[in-house]
Amino acid sequence: MPRSVPPRANEGDQADSRADRGRALLRRVFKPSQSSSNARPWPVLVVDDEPDVHAMTKVLLRDLRFKDRPFEVVSALSAAEARRILAERDDIPVVLLDVVMETPDAGLELVRYIREDLGNGRIAIVLRTGQPGEAPESEIMLAYDINDYRAKTELTAQKLFTALVGGLRSWTNLTTIEAMNISLEQRVEERTSQLDRARRFAENLVDMLPHPVWYKDGDGRLQMYNRAFRDMFGLPPGGSTMPPQLAALDRDSDAVVHGDGDLAFEATVDLTSGQRTIMISKGRLIEEAAGQPGTIGLITDITERKRMEHQLRKLATIDDLTGTLNRRAFFSAAELEIERAARYGGLVSVVMFDIDHFKQVNDRHGHAVGDQALRSAAAALRANLREIDILGRLGGEEFAALLPETGLDGAVEVAERLRAAVASIAFVVDGGGDSLRLTGSLGVAERRPDELTVDPVLARADAALYRSKETGRNRVSA
Repeated sequence: MPRSVPPRANEGDQADSRADRGRALLRRVFKPSQSSSNARPWPVLVVDDEPDVHAMTKVLLRDLRFKDRPFEVVSALSAAEARRILAERDDIPVVLLDVVMETPDAGLELVRYIREDLGNGRIAIVLRTGQPGEAPESEIMLAYDINDYRAKTELTAQKLFTALVGGLRSWTNLTTIEAMNISLEQRVEERTSQLDRARRFAENLVDMLPHPVWYKDGDGRLQMYNRAFRDMFGLPPGGSTMPPQLAALDRDSDAVVHGDGDLAFEATVDLTSGQRTIMISKGRLIEEAAGQPGTIGLITDITERKRMEHQLRKLATIDDLTGTLNRRAFFSAAELEIERAARYGGLVSVVMFDIDHFKQVNDRHGHAVGDQALRSAAAALRANLREIDILGRLGGEEFAALLPETGLDGAVEVAERLRAAVASIAFVVDGGGDSLRLTGSLGVAERRPDELTVDPVLARADAALYRSKETGRNRVSA
């Protein structure tokens, strides 16, 4: 039968009373070990209206010990006397109980009193009868919740000890569990209060985070999100629908899912405010009781970081004066194109360009005019090249253009177009009306089938450029 707990005055008194009972029970079960001479005995309640039974039980238990503790017989000559003893003591682990005493069913009524009225399911009850053949043993054990059923004639010292040890072990285990449950009840109340405070603290903390945070369940419904998330997507408080921008990205993106359940993706999102932002969404799959796992996620706005990365990448690859690729970036891009042409048998040509008499421009007009001349020449070159062509400043007044899918004849035509574009440049210098005109010398070379890098192609184009200079400048050589 389930143990009933009498009502207490108030919740505080209940918790204190439960804690006191739990501590008392644990002290009884786990009492510090003592020497064998003064070890506290195990009380065994013998309920029988025959005094000889009490005397014989004492004799049988006199020299027996369990866990280095002796046994003490507590005698009750009637069920009524046993009730008074049990009402006063709750440390009795085993009852040896006669069935027929002041009434034919006095023993069974005492069992009902122990289990139902006292609500004590810990005491091990060994029912003893002098007429085992007439008793419905299995029905009684089931109906009255007793632990063992023995005839008085078969309770020898050994069998009695076996019955008592089984009852003591049962009582010890149940008492320990009950004591722990009593203590745990109070701890659960305390923990519940602590968890409630911690939950409110966590909710407020998450709401104050500058990064948008959300949690959606396995069905895709928002269960929690903070103020930053609400502001980013213009959501009302308490909504449960994922914002369409994030829902589409979450569904269509190639999120990287790691072995520990973490996932991440980067995307550009148009917010309801009209602002376009680049964000990284990081999440973690949370196992739910059933269905698909939920996801807790955090968004970081990396728009400014991306802008700075782009700026740094530009500074690392672009010549800041002319806007063309710098030497390192040009060679890196050119090597990739040469490798592609070598792998697939495509055509590639290189055009080298050098401004004629550039040193005189600097010496006569100054470096500011020289810089202007470089910018003008670079702009003319870029305007006459395709998007797939690669233009770079190799140093000083020297430029190179790599032309994919272009043979030597086509490259010579492009070079002639570049030469004419630069020759058409004229701008006023020195504020005095003097006009400066530029010309350039160009060399062209096509990649040979056995050339696997850009260096030999550039070397031959550079040699052709110097032939242009030696033969009068402002011309193309191949």
